[in-house]
This record gives sequence, C-alpha cells and structure tokens, in this order.
Amino acid sequence: MIFRFAARIAQEQEPEALLRLNADMARDLVGADRCSIWLLDPAASELHTQVAHGVGEIRVPAGHGLVGACVEQGEPILVNNTAADERFFRKVDQGSGYQTDSVLAIPLRGTGGRIIGAFQALNKPGGFTAEDVTLLGLAASYSATAIESQKLREEAETARLLLRELEIAKEVQAMLLPRELPRMPFAECAAYCRPAKFVGGDYYDAVATPDGSLAFTLGDVSGKGVPAAVLMASIQGALRTPLMQGPDSLAALMTTVNRSVYGSTPAARYSTLFCAILEAGGARLRYVNAGQCAPMLLRVVDGTPQVRRLETGGAPVGLLPIARYEEGVEELAAGDLLVGFSDGISEATNIRGGMWDESEVQELLVENRGRPAAEITELIVKAADEFTGDAEQADDMTIVALRIGPQNQ
Repeated sequence: MIFRFAARIAQEQEPEALLRLNADMARDLVGADRCSIWLLDPAASELHTQVAHGVGEIRVPAGHGLVGACVEQGEPILVNNTAADERFFRKVDQGSGYQTDSVLAIPLRGTGGRIIGAFQALNKPGGFTAEDVTLLGLAASYSATAIESQKLREEAETARLLLRELEIAKEVQAMLLPRELPRMPFAECAAYCRPAKFVGGDYYDAVATPDGSLAFTLGDVSGKGVPAAVLMASIQGALRTPLMQGPDSLAALMTTVNRSVYGSTPAARYSTLFCAILEAGGARLRYVNAGQCAPMLLRVVDGTPQVRRLETGGAPVGLLPIARYEEGVEELAAGDLLVGFSDGISEATNIRGGMWDESEVQELLVENRGRPAAEITELIVKAADEFTGDAEQADDMTIVALRIGPQNQ
C-alpha cells in the first residue's frame, strides 16, 4: 500500500491533490473511516482543516479538542472512547452530523521540528493501536513535507511577482523625474535622487514657465515602497501642469494640492514639499515650504558667508483637511546658492545609530560655495555616504541645487 501511494504521490504536482493523496494513504494504512489534515493559524489562533474526508473546512479555536491538545503538547493522542474523554470537542460532530468514537492525532512537524498542525484519523473498527501511531506518523511526515514545499513554492512565486512589480515601478518612477533640467541664462541647476529601496517617496521636478521663470519642487512622501511612489506620482502630476503655466499664487496652488491629497489618500499618507518659482532674471524667488527640510540659501554679505533657511509655508500636504499656506519671497543676487535636500541627507545614519547633523551640511556649503551646483550635490552625497559608512541607506536621498548667475533684468 505504501509503495502504491508513494508512486502516485511522486507524480502528483497539484498541492491540494497531493495532500488528499496523503490523507487517503493514512486512512487506508491504519484502516480508519476518515482522515483529516489540520493546520495551525497563529494569527487567528485557530486550527483549520486543509483536507478532511466527508466534510468541508472545519475551524476550531487553538487548543480545543483532541487535535488542539495534540498540537499544544506536541505528542500523539490516541483515544478509543471519545465519550469518556472531556477533551473531545463535540461541537464538530454536532455541526456535521458525524459520530466520532475513536481518534488518533499525530503532530505535523515542519522545518526544525516546529509544529505546523496535526494529522487526525477517525473511527477504526476495534480501535487504534500503537502500531497505528507509527504508520500515521509516516503519513504525517509526508504531509508536513508536502505542506512546507507548497508554502515555499507560493512564497517564491509571490516574491518573483513582487520583484517584477518593483522593477516596473522603479522604471516608471525614473521616467517621472526630469531627464534634463531646464537651461536658464540666469541660474545653474543640478539635482540628485537615490531611493533607499527599489522605489521611494522622494521626488523633484523643474520646469520652465511661459514668462521665462523657473519653477521647481522637492518633496518627500511619508513611508517607502510602492504606496509612497504612487502618491509621489500623483502629487507630481497635480503640480506639474499648474507650474508650467506659471501660477500667480503658490500658496493657493498648495491649498488645492493639499485638499486633493487629503481627500484621496489614507490618513497616514502625506508629503512634505518645497515649491518655488525663480523669476526670470533670477532676482526674485517666491516659495512655499510645506513641512520640508528648510532649504539653505547661502550668500556672501560684506565678504562674510551667511546661510538663511527658507521656512515660510505651512503643514505637509495631505496631513490636515484644511491648511493655510503663506508664500515667502527672497531677493537674490548673482552668486547666491540655494540648496534643498530631503531628510535622507540631513538624517543620514551610521552603523552606530549616529545621525549626520544639518550643521555639517551647512559647513560643507560654506567651504565649497564657489563650486558649480553639480559639484555641490556630488560633495553632499559623498560626505553623507562617508558618514554612514557600511550602514544600509535608511531613507531616500534627494538634493536640488541652484546657483544664481549674472542678473538679466
């Protein structure tokens, strides 16, 4: 009988049919009327049948009944008179109409001896014996292997599909970032973005407006992965067209975006955002800072480098149903350097848990204030990487840098 079933089991590829063959083999081996394979669901604190002769799925609370006792104790249970055993869970018979007189339950052990469920045989004429414990244990080992193999195949397939989805999302997200930054006669622009995972929640954009101004954004969506990337894409889409048209009020635009994001995303999803317009000629900057790390505006006054943080604005978009935003204005001069960054830069963390301080970013800008904008971004990233060392990148890292050129009034 074992050889006959083993041949069929070896040829079977469908997981459910494989388990049913195991149950059939166990029933015939011990001469039982029925057999069932039970699996433990720790999350629901339940035991449920994966295969059961004669009935549909059965669920019982963990620890209940003879099968529950078998799983809890990790030992076989043999009862040839269920009427005399108080552990017997009679509600199952009451619901199915079946009468259980004798029970043999064997724990199912997975990798490392971990108990994943139980194999149960019911109603053998004349009662179960110690030999039946050995035979059912053989069937149980077959079933445990089949169940774990099935789970491994399912997990591998899920991981494969997820990896492919992440690869697609990464490609799509890369396409959303500008391939080239606008070339403006009054400003030199540079940007850098490196997600911590396949996809991230940081983003930046830069577009030229019809009147010759430069509109740019830098944002950071709460969370990571695909949900953050989806929200990032929707915010970028909501901002890009109005910015290309040259809005009269950035505060009004931010109010509209906030209302849209709040109404269409879960409460835990929001985005910090810095949105600005560098007016044609480069002499004036209008901006709104919606909770983003305040960009640093470096200028030299009477030969002394000074750094001003651009903080005027309001709450992150999508965080509050009603938020008010204020527009900040800065007068600029040739040589001024504006650098915005996400908290993946300012909060870069090393392997000991130490965090890079924003004062070090500021010091780096002062020391290298005469360098081109592209070199500034490279230096910041290099310094952050040197600080973190071998630590895994914990958050997305994004930088936008603008250097004001000769004024074109």
